[in-house]
Amino acid sequence: MLIFVYGNLRKHERHHSLLQNPRTISLQAYVDGVLIEPVDGQPVMTDGNEKVYGELYEIDPSVIDQLERTKEVIPAKAIQTEATVVTDHGSHKATVFAATSEDIQGSLIPSGDWKVKTFLENRPSETLYFAYGSCMDQDRFKKAGVHIHFQDCLGAGIVQDFRMDYSFVVDDGGRGDITEVPGEVMEGVVYRVNQEAVDYLFEREGVLPGWYRPAFLDVTIDGRVYKDVLTFIVKRKSPETLPPEHYALEILRGSHPYVSEGYHRKLQDQLLGLGMDEKRIRVMLNQVHAVDRDPA
Repeated sequence: MLIFVYGNLRKHERHHSLLQNPRTISLQAYVDGVLIEPVDGQPVMTDGNEKVYGELYEIDPSVIDQLERTKEVIPAKAIQTEATVVTDHGSHKATVFAATSEDIQGSLIPSGDWKVKTFLENRPSETLYFAYGSCMDQDRFKKAGVHIHFQDCLGAGIVQDFRMDYSFVVDDGGRGDITEVPGEVMEGVVYRVNQEAVDYLFEREGVLPGWYRPAFLDVTIDGRVYKDVLTFIVKRKSPETLPPEHYALEILRGSHPYVSEGYHRKLQDQLLGLGMDEKRIRVMLNQVHAVDRDPA
């Protein structure tokens, strides 16, 4: 059976092991509703017009009975019900534990994401950040006057079962996004940043106006898996659209020193597939290689 989890049953959270080695369907899923933190601190979903973010798993039906018998796992007012769970690769009917709005008193979690809520509360002094679009490019940071905060680069990061798309569309074309696609592999650049850099990223990515949302992914760097690395994902996705040339250059230039040759070729092929002229891509690559040769 399928279950949608949104609180302490999520991956790397303290009760996740109670799902007993579930099969992952989606790590970036959502249902319609709102997320509330009651006075006892155990998050609970209820009906509403926002989104609650979580994960979708296939579990053995016997796990449900065990969860219901564990008081600290399921909120007191929550009951087992069914909801439509939306993922990047389709919608599913799944079991979810939720409460009616009349039964719940507490504070609204604006992000709809328990991981984000705890991250913002803790405000760690250091955070690992996975960049996959124009934030791979140091020139953009220099223009914004924040490059000093992005000097601690851990190198190339690899994320399994996701890919980079240009599905955030503005007036002049597409911008980078992360889409969950089983079997795909994407690469990017990982920085270790301070809280000032995190605040800048939240502003740059338009978290408050609802352009992108913070999310957490497992990222592999030099064979080591780093858990819950911060990144940003588009909230309202559009069909993939060719990006403007200046944005494409930032991605090709920023990724070039770090990602694999095969992935860099994949980024070029992606632009070709979206309609960019091959000659323009060659011109951009010449600019990228010119930066490599510049002794400054």
